[in-house]
Amino acid sequence: MGKMRMGILDGFVGKVGTVVGSFWKGKKIIRGYNAFPKESHTEEQELQRAKFGLLGEMGGALLKAIKVGLKEYAAEQMSTEVGEFVKVNMKNVSGTVNHLEVAYDKMILSDGNLTGVALGEADFTTPLTVSVPIDDSYIDTRFNSEDDRVYVAVYSKTNGTAVVSDGSHKRSGEHVNVTVPGFWQGHYVEVYAFVKASANAADPQMCSETIYCGSGRIA
Repeated sequence: MGKMRMGILDGFVGKVGTVVGSFWKGKKIIRGYNAFPKESHTEEQELQRAKFGLLGEMGGALLKAIKVGLKEYAAEQMSTEVGEFVKVNMKNVSGTVNHLEVAYDKMILSDGNLTGVALGEADFTTPLTVSVPIDDSYIDTRFNSEDDRVYVAVYSKTNGTAVVSDGSHKRSGEHVNVTVPGFWQGHYVEVYAFVKASANAADPQMCSETIYCGSGRIA
């Protein structure tokens, strides 16, 4: 039912017959009432919701990594790390509602201007361990430090969980080893890495872009 605020000559709020009165940006407006609103569950909308759901779950699993890698970027966007993870990775999910496909090699877990690190392909030879070799012989002290921290994230496609290294590995090291839970044996995983500036850097929160380290099966 429509309600008048200041008498019969004033605008009204609510539905009266076939019209609806409301206020928009301080102005009184009247529009026609649509008794048959557009269907909100179109195939495109359902696909969008499915993508959001999948990326939201991945973001939750990788939260420890993106809380570091996307912290500054999310702050600039006045958003949350998970929100930005979902937004920047929407383009990496395709397919249909019942069969979504993820471009795992293009996923973004971090962003920033810090120089990346030269990493080899992830190795799965040691049981319950993912080892990523570091080969960083081009350190330029004007832009980075031997003490920059290397993070590695291992995401299990089998059960949708992740394990993230603690940042104790340095750019000057030889490798990063990540131990995964015993029940992960046989899981198929994707491996990512990024670099965070040294704690003594002018901007210790600065990160590099994401480095894809390959996929494999946990021994």
